Amino acid sequence: VVVVVDPYSTGCLVVNEIRSRGYQVIACWTLGFSEEMKTHTPGAAGEMKYFAEVDEQEDLADTVKAIYEAAGKLRVVACIAGGEAGVDCADEVSERMNLRTNGTHVANRRDKKIQQELIRDAGMRSVRQAAGSKWEHVVEFLQTEHYPIVLKPTDSAGSDGVKLCHNIEEAKQHFHHLFEVEA
Repeated sequence: VVVVVDPYSTGCLVVNEIRSRGYQVIACWTLGFSEEMKTHTPGAAGEMKYFAEVDEQEDLADTVKAIYEAAGKLRVVACIAGGEAGVDCADEVSERMNLRTNGTHVANRRDKKIQQELIRDAGMRSVRQAAGSKWEHVVEFLQTEHYPIVLKPTDSAGSDGVKLCHNIEEAKQHFHHLFEVEA
């Protein structure tokens, strides 16, 4: 059985792929994940059917226990995030269950810049990037890049705050807009 934490939106398609490979799926819903969000299912996914559903508990040990109880005699072989909201829980659960994991050793692992650095450090292609909280931190990089470029906050989900900028003036304007929104 594969545990998918917060399988919503395109995560539902991941669930279907897992099921097409012969695995049962347990949906684990994180604390505070709304009932309404659970219905965010793309039409291509069809009706979602899970082997079982469990709710994250206040204590990690209790969450793991609930997963093992839901799995019954089936062996849990993986635990992955089905959406951005489930990343931290999936990392904690997979680490505790001694499954293949991203683990919890990387601080701010949901930060897009850190994710790209980890990809690069693993020898894979990654994006050229710069990050900073002040325009002065990124302007030199932006002056040397070919346009258009993409500006994105490091801690957003999906396309929140993402903008394709066609020149440095547009990039500067959007950069300042992002930090106004955060304030």
